[in-house]
Amino acid sequence: MIVLDRRSGPLFFTIEELHNVPGMPAVKGTDLQRRLKSQAEAMGAELARADVASAEGAAGDFTLRGADGASWRGKTVLLATGVARYHPTVDGDFRPCFKYAGKGNLYYCPDCEAPLIAGKPTVVIATAGARGGAGMALGLSRYTDDLTILVSGPGAAASASQIERLEAKGIELVAGEIKRLVGRPGRLEAVRLADGKTLEADAFFVSSPARGRTDLARQLEVEEAPTGHHAQPASQRGDTNVPGVWIAGDLRPMTQQVAVAMGTGNIAAVMIDQYLRRRDVA
Repeated sequence: MIVLDRRSGPLFFTIEELHNVPGMPAVKGTDLQRRLKSQAEAMGAELARADVASAEGAAGDFTLRGADGASWRGKTVLLATGVARYHPTVDGDFRPCFKYAGKGNLYYCPDCEAPLIAGKPTVVIATAGARGGAGMALGLSRYTDDLTILVSGPGAAASASQIERLEAKGIELVAGEIKRLVGRPGRLEAVRLADGKTLEADAFFVSSPARGRTDLARQLEVEEAPTGHHAQPASQRGDTNVPGVWIAGDLRPMTQQVAVAMGTGNIAAVMIDQYLRRRDVA
């Protein structure tokens, strides 16, 4: 078995502490990756750094090709290509967010991190329109009543019912482009806008699209989920409409948590093993 990893996901760069992996309280993303890699290699798996650009074939004979021209063949394929997140842009560049994302008080996942803002003044940065930002802010209002929405990118406007609920909760909508992030290592303190306005807060939440990286799944003709942003499993086992192809992790349309991703990978691995044993016996 070979594991092809691009090594560009949030566990490597933007997750400093995980609180939802059972038995590993406050584990760092990089430490978790090291543990997983060490265990996989000890069990005989081969790990390679690769940016897989294309996939083709059918059950029993799949071919994957990397952006550098390297190729790999296998009887089965497990796709765990994750999602693409959209960070806020700072003077047109998304990279400044990497100083704070997952390293302190710049959050992305309400399912995982909403309790961390309890009682804190919080700015929701909406990168894809007011509607998504309003939805996130209303959900976060369970944890804090001091919320502001910064709409920093184009997208759908908030609905009339959202605006009514925002006004009832005293949540302000502010529009503007971020010129600068103000803070110290591991802690964002304010966002400065192009018009000179500064929004200070103790916590910041990013509302942005999180679309599955479905390129390889599409090439293999795996069905898409109804939203069009993820691949569609044929069952909870992670198998797909394409024999020999499984999907796991955030590529599936479900909550984006590490423990959940690991679980779907485990289920798929068991099913693949059973599938290969059946073929060998036949």
